[in-house]
Amino acid sequence: MIELATAKDRAEVNRLARQIHQLHVDWRPDIYQMPEELFSEEQFQELIGTRQMYVGKLNGIVVGYAILKIREYNWPAVVYRRVMVLDQLCVEETLRGHGLGTAMMEDIRALAKAFGCTDMQLGVYPQNDAAVSFYQKCGFMIRSINMQRKV
Repeated sequence: MIELATAKDRAEVNRLARQIHQLHVDWRPDIYQMPEELFSEEQFQELIGTRQMYVGKLNGIVVGYAILKIREYNWPAVVYRRVMVLDQLCVEETLRGHGLGTAMMEDIRALAKAFGCTDMQLGVYPQNDAAVSFYQKCGFMIRSINMQRKV
């Protein structure tokens, strides 16, 4: 279901990214604002060139996207491992709940294995109940809590 994005996917990915980003703007207007586009042509090309931007397609139409990064943990105090980090994951809001996200997640898991990763990680806002529930259904569990304070 997922494939490496191409330059022609940028408009649709930007449209989808606005759906997700609007949630962030609503939850944290002190941090986020809505730009014209979330991925400039240059940024999009860089994500494609570094094999980080993937799209989910249904009948040739972009219905989701994922930004994937690999992080290596290689310090003396931890066991070496490669981790697939899901920096962003989005499914078209009108198509959520129909198995597309699950299919994308299975493809991402297969990619992680192919890249020699032992784990997958992601971040999610705790008030995003639907996303938290989805990720837990996909086998993710809470491993840490990030905290913030205004000064």
